[in-house]
Amino acid sequence: MIRVKLRAWTASFRYPTFQSGHQPTLPVPPPSTIQGILSAAKGEPVYLTELPYIGYVFRSEGKGLDLEKIYALGKVETDIMRREFLYNAELYLYLPDEWTKHFRRPKYQLLLGRSSDVATVEEIKEVHLEEREAPVGGTVLPVSLGVPGVVHALVVEYDYSVTPRKARLVRPFVILPFPRGKAPRLKLPYDEELGVGVYLHRWRE
Repeated sequence: MIRVKLRAWTASFRYPTFQSGHQPTLPVPPPSTIQGILSAAKGEPVYLTELPYIGYVFRSEGKGLDLEKIYALGKVETDIMRREFLYNAELYLYLPDEWTKHFRRPKYQLLLGRSSDVATVEEIKEVHLEEREAPVGGTVLPVSLGVPGVVHALVVEYDYSVTPRKARLVRPFVILPFPRGKAPRLKLPYDEELGVGVYLHRWRE
């Protein structure tokens, strides 16, 4: 298994179906953002349901608020939207070894959200994670695990074979920020460097 570390100055992850003059950000990327990153790295559509596993942990130093000029659909005039963003963001991806070549030379720009949230590959490292009870966070978990937290229906992957793209798998998830202090604990592969358990999603099972 490898761990790919991505870093970005900013990151933003839209709440699903949220329509307002204020655009909050999820505290962690949804699975569809991970699909986008893998597709950009490989240079072709990647479907998470075809991977043997994938884990990820996200953390940032804080959250800010930006004012953004937008053009409303069908209107000439512009509007101002308040948009939340996360700053000094790090995303750790846990992937099979064959992904090393794709992240050493990504085909397209990697993004942690919008086109302005440009990410760079800071490290690719082989890791061996031993299972133990550990705090978990900085990710999303299936509601079936029974972990308390905020629940959202999130897109796991989009179908890129049609235009415009359409969601082809949506699941409910518990969204957990990176653990700082008290956090849920599960028996998971443990990343000692980050001090957190890593949940490995296996959507193709």
